[in-house]
Amino acid sequence: MSYAAYTVTTLCKIIVCWIMILALVVCGQAQAKKGETGKKVATVNEAKIYREAMVWFKQAEAMIGTPKENSNEQAELFLKAIQIKPDFLEAHYDLGLIYANQKKMKQAAAEFETVLKLEPEFEGIHYLLASTYQELGDNAAAMAALEQGLQQKPKDLKMLKPLAYLQFQSKRDADAIRTLQQLLEIEPADVPARLDLALLFQRNDQIENAALSYEEVLRADPLNFAARFNLALIYIRQKKNAEAAKELEAASQIEPGNAEVLERLGDVYAFERRHDKAAAAYSSALEKAPERGGALYAKLGFSLASLNRSAAAVAALENAARLNPNNPDIFFLLGDLYGDLKRPDDAVAAYLKSLEINPEQMDVRYNLGTLYAEQNQLKEALEQLKEAVRLDPDYAPAWSNMALVAERLELDMEAIQAHEKLIALGKGQALNYFHAGVLYAKTNQPDPAIAALSKAIELEPDKYRPLLNEELKKVHSVLDSVRYQPAFTKLLKSD
Repeated sequence: MSYAAYTVTTLCKIIVCWIMILALVVCGQAQAKKGETGKKVATVNEAKIYREAMVWFKQAEAMIGTPKENSNEQAELFLKAIQIKPDFLEAHYDLGLIYANQKKMKQAAAEFETVLKLEPEFEGIHYLLASTYQELGDNAAAMAALEQGLQQKPKDLKMLKPLAYLQFQSKRDADAIRTLQQLLEIEPADVPARLDLALLFQRNDQIENAALSYEEVLRADPLNFAARFNLALIYIRQKKNAEAAKELEAASQIEPGNAEVLERLGDVYAFERRHDKAAAAYSSALEKAPERGGALYAKLGFSLASLNRSAAAVAALENAARLNPNNPDIFFLLGDLYGDLKRPDDAVAAYLKSLEINPEQMDVRYNLGTLYAEQNQLKEALEQLKEAVRLDPDYAPAWSNMALVAERLELDMEAIQAHEKLIALGKGQALNYFHAGVLYAKTNQPDPAIAALSKAIELEPDKYRPLLNEELKKVHSVLDSVRYQPAFTKLLKSD
């Protein structure tokens, strides 16, 4: 307990009190009167009460600096003084300090509230009251005390700083921003306050203000890790990858081996397609934070795959799949890589696992359907390709492969529909027109057959005119329905 600011004042009051008592006794005055100054003069009874209270107060103060300081015995003495004189300001204050030191915060708060009622301008009481309420977990009351104190002393940094902190912690962000701005007007070089202001701007999506505040912090403190890292996050959000990489590299110099920085750095390098650096960053992050393996192995695998290091990528992704078996993207990429490594059975299993987790993946359906087609599993291929175009009716590559698979299955009408859909999407090529034309002829639809074959020859005459002439040499040709059509005969002649 500290009494340094009040001991002299108390002593002066004692001396004045005794002089007053002596004067009253000599004059035999028994009632209150007003002096020339207009202030009320204490009665003999009031002086007697004050004197009796002071006896206990002085005994309590005598314990300062002794083993009994802040003891229950000292508290009892102050209480006796208060019982005799309930408005004994200094006794309430000192008792509050004892309770605070004893961690009896509820009682301390009550005493400090009494001091505030008795003397609203009592020096430092708002700060003490706020500290007590904060210890009690009542941040609202703590903030109210500080706000009340700042009405009297609006530039008091001792109250502004804890108020800003409490507002920040209580997510009263708008109030905290105003308080910090007020604080920084008084003390512009307060780096922690400016950092808190930047964090609040960032938390409230005021990105430009946050970036400017972090830059101010870094001008004053270039080695401030939090400012470097958070500024990098803003740059990532703004897609300023080069600037983000610069800040993250600086942050990594301040805190070497920080796994979160290394992972973010890997992400930025990956965005910039600098996959060699990304892979190195992810590998370093894995060494420092193996508990992040599920995500880091996956990211490492993607970067290694982009570097065409398929075997290493597979090893990383298999680790990722083991640690995080519910990520469909891991199995999707594994399927692609197994295909590159000529492991079709593993590729099929990986694609199926990815679809088990998330059936609504058109690219996985397309890749699996194409793989089935390459393995001559045509029915399975058609099923997957149909699912792909169900998910995205404008998925041209799936329509293209579906047309060829349906044709091999002799599902002529399905093949025609697939070719026509591809043509309608504006993705039709000479191949599609040629196959559609042959299928129309095969199904005895001469007019659309001739129209489609005409377009194929228009696009690639040197390829498809010879193919048609070769087909017509057969005794039984798929082109029999158009063989003798004048328009078709004209197609076979070169200009």
